[in-house]
Amino acid sequence: MSPSSHGGCPLGRPGGCEPGAVMGLFDAFRRPKQPRIAGRHTRAAPQTETPGRSGLPAPARHQSPPRATQEFRRPAPAQGWIPPGTPVSIAGLTIPDGMLYVGRQLHAGNGHGIDPALIDPALRVDFTSPDWSGATVGYWPSYSEISPQARAAYLTWLAGGRREPNVPVSWPFLFFYGLERRLLVDWPQGQAAVGDLQQIRVEVGRLLALYGGSHSFRSYASNLLSTIDFYTLGDSSGGQGLTLPARTAERWPVPLALQITLGGFAVNGSPVPSDWARAWAHFHPEIYPRTPATRCPDEFDALFHERYQAKYKAGLTIRPAKRVLKHEYHPASAGIDHAVLTTHLPDVLTQAAPTQKLAALVEDCTTSLDAYSRYLGRNPDGRGSLAATALLPRELMAKAGGELARLTAFVDARLGEDSAVLIEASDLLAFWPAKSSDKLLKAEAVALAQLLAESGVGLEPDVRFGGPVLSPGAAVLFRTSANQPSTPTSGYAAAAILLHLAASVSMADGDVSDAETQHLKNHLHTSMHLSLPESLRLQAHLMWLLAGQTKLSGLTKRLATLGEAERSAVGDFLATVAAADGVVSPAEVTTLTKIFKLLGLDPASAYSRIHAATVAAGFAPATSPVTVRPAAPSPGFAVPSPPVRGPGTAGGAIQLDEARVAAKLAETVAVAALLNSIFVDDEIAPAPVVVRPDTPALAGLDTPHSSLLRVVATHSSWPRADFEAACEGLELLPDGALDTLNEAAYDLTGAPVADGDDPIEIDSDVLQEMLA
Repeated sequence: MSPSSHGGCPLGRPGGCEPGAVMGLFDAFRRPKQPRIAGRHTRAAPQTETPGRSGLPAPARHQSPPRATQEFRRPAPAQGWIPPGTPVSIAGLTIPDGMLYVGRQLHAGNGHGIDPALIDPALRVDFTSPDWSGATVGYWPSYSEISPQARAAYLTWLAGGRREPNVPVSWPFLFFYGLERRLLVDWPQGQAAVGDLQQIRVEVGRLLALYGGSHSFRSYASNLLSTIDFYTLGDSSGGQGLTLPARTAERWPVPLALQITLGGFAVNGSPVPSDWARAWAHFHPEIYPRTPATRCPDEFDALFHERYQAKYKAGLTIRPAKRVLKHEYHPASAGIDHAVLTTHLPDVLTQAAPTQKLAALVEDCTTSLDAYSRYLGRNPDGRGSLAATALLPRELMAKAGGELARLTAFVDARLGEDSAVLIEASDLLAFWPAKSSDKLLKAEAVALAQLLAESGVGLEPDVRFGGPVLSPGAAVLFRTSANQPSTPTSGYAAAAILLHLAASVSMADGDVSDAETQHLKNHLHTSMHLSLPESLRLQAHLMWLLAGQTKLSGLTKRLATLGEAERSAVGDFLATVAAADGVVSPAEVTTLTKIFKLLGLDPASAYSRIHAATVAAGFAPATSPVTVRPAAPSPGFAVPSPPVRGPGTAGGAIQLDEARVAAKLAETVAVAALLNSIFVDDEIAPAPVVVRPDTPALAGLDTPHSSLLRVVATHSSWPRADFEAACEGLELLPDGALDTLNEAAYDLTGAPVADGDDPIEIDSDVLQEMLA
């Protein structure tokens, strides 16, 4: 029944409430079907026993019961609702603050008997032996049905201001029934109850703070507060100006303020701000947070806001749906039936499309934090360390403090205004979490390089670009440009290897100066078509090489392992690079001849190879001889120009045939790999673990971890070093990989698959289930 049909609006609006608004519109009433069971309400824990009494001691009373007579059965006129702040005298006690129903007759809201909350002054009250413990109170307490002894205890509690904590929870419930009636029965019947709304809300909140230790009372009181909010918030304002609800561990029920505000955003066509979207995702019953969201909530929130704003800018826009927001209330009082209230606002939480978008974003953030979360699970104190920070998503890495801030300060101090600086690698290794070895694993070296890259700093050597894993010795820090690559192009790989070979020659015989090596580097930059970031890295690589990091020991022996055809292919490759721009300088010729000698090739053949490379590049016809010889006054020797109308010309100017150059560079990839094998470390590398893209996933694991599980399955016990080697071959961090395997095992079997630190023991039973 609409309150406007009785001439009044619960919110006091002139002209009544609009149709469909939430104001007291009850769609259905039905009597609760609950058994009458003794002890329905949880009683407070017994305190110190008092002689002559059982159960709880008497609560502190601010006024004494009447002394003239110990029992009262005094008739009184019907009074009905006692407004807030109005005292009333019952059985000789003055009860302050009102908010009671007092009188002889008041039918229950559902029409079944007397309302349980009504205090009939004519009923007997026995102060000689009050029932302080509520032992005589049944499952559905009603003032008219409880014993005179229980009435004495209840009225004493009311007269004391309803604040004594050590009372049976039946007394707060009996008083609470009257508040429910005022809100759910009086308003729909058109009585002027709107003025009591805020006082009732304050009183319910106060009682909740006092007696919320009872789960039953806490549930009913919280729901009544939500109902009051629904009355007051679910109007045409659409929740504008409401306070963002705090995200609690208890995700149900969904705060009405959130539901109403989301409905208002939908009606008004307003984008949902990121903080409201985060609360929406947190309380949504179909979006369940996984471990990363609960183990690292601050990082999850920050990543959610970053990606939400990146994807939806001002916010996700919700289209209004036909299904409107409803609120159901199941009263504690047996005299009131179940109520359903509705509003004109759409129920956003039931809409599939925005729910899917929100769930996808939550899953994306969760997946991005998986590795970081697993690390913190194994290292609870590891937050802020470089190893943990390296596992953060890019959006969070730049804002991380802790050790990353110290590392950034160290790098800035060492680089200063320089573009590159030579340092001792041990100074960098000191920032990484303490470990038994002074050398990083490959995955850790990659993580360190990525951390530095986020600050616009490059590192040499860098395992991502073919360098060795960082270990004590020389290292180079350098400033990078924007859009720096994380993997080498074939041109860079070839240039770096040639530079390495040239530096080796220089340091082997001492005849090639640094200027010649620098000239070769500049030439390589031009001929290999390197980008600016690659050129900056090549300069840093040269600085690292000249610091004595070239592989000199056994170089001749290593080159001797190449076959004649392979050495000839390397010679052709070097000539191709030298002639790539159409000009071959004396310094280049000198360096080439020395490298040819080192390769066991005829130094004189360098000239013919240069000529062949020039013809192949389109700079000279095959019949035109080219003489390349040193000459003091000349800065260099230009290859003779082709005919004006010949191929590769335009108006007489030399134009490079980029397609042919690119094709030639592609042919050199195999040669670059061949040269790279000359400079590999002597130490024994771990056996590589082959990861096939089509490898079936095991136990919900991704491809690398599935491959690791298959490797682990070959032994029942793994020395730590062997396990780390297997992880390195898959570019996995050992601790994180171990956590991933065990989490998958827990999900599948409820037990870990690996235990121990060194050696790592494998549970064969769990393993078999994971491999099945």
